Amino acid sequence: MRVVHISREAWKQGFIKGAVPQIPLSVLNSVVAVCKLTRDLFPEKEASATSVSVTMGAMNLVGCWFGAMPCCHGAGGLAGQYRFGGRSGASVVFLAMGKLALGLVFGNSFVTILGEFPIGILGVMLLFSGVELAMASRDMGSKEESFVMLVCAGVSLTGSSAALGFIAGVVLHLLLRLREVDCGELVGRLRARRYTWLL
Repeated sequence: MRVVHISREAWKQGFIKGAVPQIPLSVLNSVVAVCKLTRDLFPEKEASATSVSVTMGAMNLVGCWFGAMPCCHGAGGLAGQYRFGGRSGASVVFLAMGKLALGLVFGNSFVTILGEFPIGILGVMLLFSGVELAMASRDMGSKEESFVMLVCAGVSLTGSSAALGFIAGVVLHLLLRLREVDCGELVGRLRARRYTWLL
């Protein structure tokens, strides 16, 4: 094991080409979605956005010096672990120990072994993780909320951009809220405020 030397230019390129485009996806999937899903699956355990962000940042700041790929918490991983029975901190510790042991024993040859993993089984596992994630949206109170979620997901998938989907969802949500505003009442309030300012 050795510490990787990262040049100033590599930091700059990594920040511009890797970090900045990744920010919307990391914030939405690795912080916002994880906190919401944790609240749904484990109501007695609170995961704050601050703690999730700090742990994700810390593991990337430490890991990059040893050649680790950037990693994050993910709502899909949490949903998959929950669906397949991993409901305690111990399950994650055992999973990590297993991965470390496999990496240390097999090294680079483990990539070849993983290449032989049946795609069908992986597909079924991802399907169950997706179903678990979809079930988390059952607490939406209205058809409008569901519509905003579907538009957000649709734009994200077709545009291959979580940021674009997020912006579309925010704009649609604001438009739906504007539709509910009584214009006459709003104008009356504005006039009343202006009148109070003049006094």
